[in-house]
Amino acid sequence: MAPLLVICHLRPDSLTRAAAQRVVAGLEKAGEAVRVLDLEAEDFEACLSLEEKLHYDAGPESRPELRAHFDALEWATRIVFVYPTSFSGHPARLKGWFDRVCIPGVAFDAPAGTTRAKRRLTNIRRLEVVTTHGSSRWINLLQAHSGQRLIFRSLLAVCHPLCTVRRTTIYGLDHLSEAEVQAWLDTVEARFAR
Repeated sequence: MAPLLVICHLRPDSLTRAAAQRVVAGLEKAGEAVRVLDLEAEDFEACLSLEEKLHYDAGPESRPELRAHFDALEWATRIVFVYPTSFSGHPARLKGWFDRVCIPGVAFDAPAGTTRAKRRLTNIRRLEVVTTHGSSRWINLLQAHSGQRLIFRSLLAVCHPLCTVRRTTIYGLDHLSEAEVQAWLDTVEARFAR
């Protein structure tokens, strides 16, 4: 597989970044060549501009500044998203990435005369989320893991029809010991080394 890692976290010393390093280490142990899109490092613009909205259907040629992101999606067969969950959602830059990169002509086509999108990311065979939560597992179950719906429903709908999904999540960070956090990081690396 050709794994693409999309990471989003402000702090370089965060657990999210440590988890991303473990994902890369695991994938490299498995012999995978990983591409990384670090949205914070590249100062990815989260807001869909008025110009982009007005020309939403114009396709990727109208957004040359995002060419590396379009190419990465075309190259990948697996996408791993690593981010913190806050207020049941994604960081703004990651949500903006979906808004600005997963556009007609890249992620899907919108044929005239139909309301059904035609999937374009049929090269993507696996979607994975590695995320952190301050809240408990029960809170997230009550909220139906709303922060992951965008990936496991909307993005999944434009990937290969047999695309699989997997989540690796840590809950209740405010109440965990350092040993528990380290054990979770070890689990992350082991999952991706297989």
